Amino acid sequence: MPKKISKKRLLELHNECENLFERLGYTIIYGLGNFKDGACLVQSEKKIVVNQYTPLDLQIDFFIKVLRNLELKDIYILPVLRDLVEQDNFSA
Repeated sequence: MPKKISKKRLLELHNECENLFERLGYTIIYGLGNFKDGACLVQSEKKIVVNQYTPLDLQIDFFIKVLRNLELKDIYILPVLRDLVEQDNFSA
């Protein structure tokens, strides 16, 4: 993957991550404040909390890290997104 990714491409990747999490039953909550991004299970509800102040590339990096911890073998993922999940790191 190129070191510099266009803003348009970052938005596409971000949307793909959001769509995948939705298919996996997660709710993504965007909030403002002085907190770090996180994923949690609250009373059996899958929630991902994202700080709106976090730059887009770091939000995608966080999404990729969460996806790496999920069982995705039988889930269809766009090849470009699957490649990112299977890479050691994501850098925009």
